[in-house]
Amino acid sequence: MLTTLVCAQAPAAAPDRPVSLYGVVPREAGIDGIASAALATPETIDTADEVKRSEFVIAPIPIVNPTIDNGLAIVGGFVYRLDPNDRTTPPSVSGGGGFKTSNGSWGAAALQTLNVAHDKFRVRALAAYANVKYAFFGIGQGAGNSGESIEVNQVGPAGVVEGLMRVWRNWYVGARYQLMAMTIKSGAATGPDAPTVPASDAQLRTAALGPRLEYDSRDNVFYPRHGTQMQGIASLYGEAVGGRRSYQVYQVWLNDYHAIGRRNVLAWHVAACDAEGSVAFYDLCLLGKSQDVRGYTIGQYRDRALLAAQTEWRTELWWRFGATAFVGGGVVAPGLDALASQEVLPGGGAGLRFTLAERNHVNLRVDYAWGKNSSALYVGIAEAF
Repeated sequence: MLTTLVCAQAPAAAPDRPVSLYGVVPREAGIDGIASAALATPETIDTADEVKRSEFVIAPIPIVNPTIDNGLAIVGGFVYRLDPNDRTTPPSVSGGGGFKTSNGSWGAAALQTLNVAHDKFRVRALAAYANVKYAFFGIGQGAGNSGESIEVNQVGPAGVVEGLMRVWRNWYVGARYQLMAMTIKSGAATGPDAPTVPASDAQLRTAALGPRLEYDSRDNVFYPRHGTQMQGIASLYGEAVGGRRSYQVYQVWLNDYHAIGRRNVLAWHVAACDAEGSVAFYDLCLLGKSQDVRGYTIGQYRDRALLAAQTEWRTELWWRFGATAFVGGGVVAPGLDALASQEVLPGGGAGLRFTLAERNHVNLRVDYAWGKNSSALYVGIAEAF
């Protein structure tokens, strides 16, 4: 999907999020660490009878967020096929945008995806730079429940490049390389139980190279009505690939879509994450991403393991307007074996849609969600998953 560079959130208890790289661009950019940059790219086969022509998508997005304050983001992209007569290859995207808020946070990113040779090869690249201030609650579900936080200022560039090759039907294999250079400063603790940022993470360059596996049978990239998408990523960080620390982050997620009549879609999403070794705090598994569980400040709940699920009902109402309702839940824990012992954090809500680009069904998304003692407003482009 076309990347959403920002989302707005208003927690009742305590950012979208704050940000990720973790902090370099808002989480809605689809960057987890920068590990989920693939969420920001087209990944489907469009079987429409009529070949869709290229089109521009551009939108101003308000930011309403008590952590990074109020502001504005501008995102835009050009959606196109390299071969306009190709009816099977999903569209490529050239896009970018930036944001700025009243607490001094700002950032910019550029995205390029290419789908070529009748979708035999997929190439994705993302570059970003940001200076972001956000709340850090500590590590563990207990730290998130306490609500105690300190302000963190995270600054730096990040980049990712990925290549995939179709090996059989809807199966793709490839590799991803990502590089981040983070400078982090933290504010003074406000109480005896306030968290502290690990000193070893204050000035850190991390780099990862690892394999990527994908299954994709969706019928449309921006608004799927049928099909399944599964992705698995192993991010192997180390000095040998340009970083300064060795650790591993493994992620897998599954999306499934079912059309109910002409105007309705039932979609669901399951995600799991496992982080091993001396992991930088901003690369830990994070609860609160739109595609996982809405209704929480992203980063309030973070740890070495995560399991989350969400289901959503989408309906087209009239003209370009639509609506959605969703419910989900998730947990974080110090390890996969401890997930079952944690309290499930529920989340749910509803939203409205407005189609910005009719040919490719690219929607402006506005969702309001409730979690445990919190709520959040999300504004972005394209569906949550």
